[in-house]
Amino acid sequence: MYKGYLLVSPVEQLNLDELTTIQSLFSDMLINPKQYVENDKLIVLVRQPSDLIYEELINTINTDLFQSLSLYESSFFESESDLKEDMQKKMLTLKFDRPYLNDKILFYDRVLGSIDEQSKKMILKQFYEDEEFLHSMKIFIEKNQNTSEAAKALYLHRNTLINRLDKFYRVTGFDLKKFEDAAIIYLLIKEN
Repeated sequence: MYKGYLLVSPVEQLNLDELTTIQSLFSDMLINPKQYVENDKLIVLVRQPSDLIYEELINTINTDLFQSLSLYESSFFESESDLKEDMQKKMLTLKFDRPYLNDKILFYDRVLGSIDEQSKKMILKQFYEDEEFLHSMKIFIEKNQNTSEAAKALYLHRNTLINRLDKFYRVTGFDLKKFEDAAIIYLLIKEN
C-alpha cells in the first residue's frame, strides 16, 4: 500500500534521457515506488518514509541537469483514498514556485500570507526595522529559548540578551520565554 507521494514539476521541459535518469534515481533510492507522468508532473508513489532529504535531492538534480524543477513531498496517509484525494487536490492547486515544498512550508506560507506588513509593524512596534535586534530574538527562539546557547551563538553576554528579551516584552507585550508568544513572533521574523 502506498502511503505518500512526491510530485516533480514541470517535467515537459526534460528530454527522455533526463526523465529516465530522475526515475532511475527514485527507483534506486526508494522501496518499490510507482512512477508515472501526468499533467506535466512526475508522480512518485512511496510505500514508507525515507531518510532522504528531498530538498537536497531536488537541488542536486537541478544542478546536475541544469534545470529548475520543483519537488513537493506529501505527508503520509492512513488510507490510499486519502492519499489520492490529497494528490488530486495538490495537482490542481499547488504552485511550484520554489525548488522544494512540503505541507509545513505550505502552512507557513498560508499563515504568513494572512499577515500584512501593517500588522507586523503593529506587533513588532519600534523593533520592526531593527534587524540586529530581531535577529537576536530569532536566534533565541531557534536555540529553543535557551539564553546561554543563544548568547553564545550571538557573541553576546547572557545578561545583554536577557535585557533585550525583557525590553522586547515591555514594548510589545510578547514574552519570548513563553512558547505561545515565541511561536507567533518567530513566524513574523523568521525571514529576517
